[in-house]
Amino acid sequence: MTQEDESPERPAIHVSLAPEVDEHFFEWISFGAEEEGIPCRLEDADESGGEADDVAALAYATAKNSRFGVGVSVTSGKVAVHERHMPAAQPVIVTEVEEDYARQVCRMAGSNAARLVIGTPLRLDDKL
Repeated sequence: MTQEDESPERPAIHVSLAPEVDEHFFEWISFGAEEEGIPCRLEDADESGGEADDVAALAYATAKNSRFGVGVSVTSGKVAVHERHMPAAQPVIVTEVEEDYARQVCRMAGSNAARLVIGTPLRLDDKL
């Protein structure tokens, strides 16, 4: 299912990308979440309400906008998974995104975001 096919009312993990981040990062996050059976929706970073250069603030604002209460954000160099009941400055997971491992890190972030939704243990190793 493509992003355009999804209704705004359909529950999904919301994902925000800082303006300088390539949209492929969303695809990789979405793959990880969808492997766990949870859809994602790309949210405009400007509309989410978070600071585009602060990965925790952006993820928190994105989580607040999601019906699942879970959001993921990517800024240059970092990806964060946040849950709306956590303090704004304390995301569940923040990971450095190194160029050679960007796909794997984003996929893991999507998988962990979905695991927050379904209530299964997070994956903290680097193997998917």
